[in-house]
Parts: sequence; C-alpha cells; structure tokens
Amino acid sequence: MKSTFSALIITCLILLSGCVAGPPPQAINETPLVRIANIDVTGLFAADEGGLKVAIARSGFYLLDLESGFRQKLSSDSPVALAWGLDGSSLAVAFPSADYETRLVLYTSQGVLLYETLLPVALSQMVWSDRGDLLVTGFALKVYSFGGNLRQGLYKVTREEVLETVLSDTTLKPSTLKSLVSIMQKVQPVVFSPQGDELVFAKLHDPPAFQPYLQLRHMNWESGVERSLRKIPLQPLQLNWDDAKGSVAVMAQSSSFTLSLWTSAESSAEQRHLPSYRFSAGRLYESETLLADWGTESRLQILVDGRYLLAQNGQLYLGDGLKAVPRIAYSERSWTLRRWRFEGLITQDEYLNLLPLGENL
Repeated sequence: MKSTFSALIITCLILLSGCVAGPPPQAINETPLVRIANIDVTGLFAADEGGLKVAIARSGFYLLDLESGFRQKLSSDSPVALAWGLDGSSLAVAFPSADYETRLVLYTSQGVLLYETLLPVALSQMVWSDRGDLLVTGFALKVYSFGGNLRQGLYKVTREEVLETVLSDTTLKPSTLKSLVSIMQKVQPVVFSPQGDELVFAKLHDPPAFQPYLQLRHMNWESGVERSLRKIPLQPLQLNWDDAKGSVAVMAQSSSFTLSLWTSAESSAEQRHLPSYRFSAGRLYESETLLADWGTESRLQILVDGRYLLAQNGQLYLGDGLKAVPRIAYSERSWTLRRWRFEGLITQDEYLNLLPLGENL
C-alpha cells in the first residue's frame, strides 16, 4: 500500500507542477496530505471504492485517473451529486435541470454515457445500495393561492424504469411556505444505511391550528414499512448514520442528539470488530477519539485501503494512515433478515444471532 501511495504522490506532484496554493491541511499522522486537483468551493467529489478514479466538480464535471493523471471533461454543467456503483463500473451524476427537476446521468468508469433521465424533484440524496440499486430522494414544492404543497419521493432508477415511492405529501400554510423557501433543502434531509436498504428522513407536518414540525421517520424501502422515531420543531438539521452503534446522529439548529434505531439485550454483539470512523461537521473521529478538524465546509471520503480524500477551500487532497475498512459483501440472506426485523417478524437479538457468519463480528 505504501509503494502505491508513494507512486500516487509522485503523480500528484507532477499534476500540480506550476500550481500555486497554500500549504495543505494538517494530516492525521506524519504522512502529509498531497494536493491532487482544484475543485469547486462546494467541495463536491466522489472516488470509486478502490481510489482509482475520482469524479470532481470544477466549473463543470471531470473524471480524474489518479494513477495516470489523465483528466477528462464530461460536461460543462456543474453537478449537485456524484455516486459510484460499488464495483466501480458505473458513475451516477445528478445535475439541476429546472426548479424541482433533476437530470440524472449514468456513465461508465471510462466516461461513456449509458443512460439519462429526468426526475421531477430537487435532489436531496443519491446512493447505490450494496446490492446495486441506484436510489435517489428529492422533493418538489408547488405554490398555490392557499399556500403550497410539499412532496417528498424516493426513486429506484434502472436503465429500464424509474420506480417512485412517496415519502410524504404535505399541504403548507402561507406562513410556513414563506419561512421555508430559503431553507427547504436543509429541512428535508435523508440518510441511508450503509447497506442502502433503510433510510431515515424528515417528514414535514403543518397542522392548520398548530405550529409546523418535523417527524423523523425510519423506513425499509423494500417492504415499505415505516417507523416513527421522534417529533422535533421545524428547523434545519443534518443526519448521520452510525452502523456500528445502530443509531442516527441528529444535528439540529436547537440541539444535537442520537437516536437508537434498535434495542437489544446483546448490544455488545452489534459492535463489529472493525474501525468505526465518523465524519461530522468537518471533524473526523475514530469511535469517540477526534483525529482531525478540517472545518465545517470540508468533505471527506475514506477508501477501503485506509487512504482518504479531503476537499477543503477549493482543493482536493489525498491522505493515508487510516485503518482498512473492508466492505461486507452483499448477502441476500442479510437483506431478508433486515426486512423481517423491520416487519416485526424477528427481534433485534434474533437478527444478530441469525446473521451469516462474519457479518456480526
């Protein structure tokens, strides 16, 4: 791994010859971060799991080969989301098309266009499940004389069809509509489980005679079953999934808290003997230990071999020194057990005991 990393450093330095910029951010160890590309100040990028190809937003959309240094411009339009399929062969890119409309494009790892479609929502989240499902969530707002209508949807996208699941459909009072227009994206967060079969989202309620509020919901999209987690006042918030602890961290404007998704008499069994990294508000933690603080506007992606990519202040950096975090391979049995748990057919403890060997280490 070290030799590969050294080769990448050399390649990156060649790429950056003649480039003027400040010193790189602080690394997590003695190996310094290496600048590999200029990107938009939004810090939007996505690498395939092995860290061979990186998609970056920079006044358009580029594909960068980290080993060769070859950079290919695929679009002059700036994307709002990037997501690699787990085998690295497909890249999903989302572009804003119009108000509450998203153009979704699928490319090969070589930048060849495979598929394109329009979704009637502003995008809030886009992921690939570990089974290979491309999942997109978004929302659309319609304004009427009496107020408005807010609709939230989940889309499963294939090259043959687009399947929609309605997450919420809410009528808004004029006063609520007025207060939401500028922060709509921040009050509609969605976070998926690492497996991609479950999601937690914020559902807006606006009762005629009461103050609007958010209801945090937990859903298994394959079964369609939902669970209510907590009611909170209407406000901007962020959601982060912690799979090792079976919980979701909620960072709200008024307060922050953690929601446990499942209760278990065997809580220790759910703690996998794998590194547990968490990146929140620019801070990287291993379990509860703070490893680095790069600022709230930074973005991070950890690669399976322990390297990581960091976006900060319009620059993309490559680092090393984290522990390898191998992905558990997709198992239809595991997905079935997770669905049964959601449907109440088995308990959390039964789920843990029935997991295939190696998935509850």
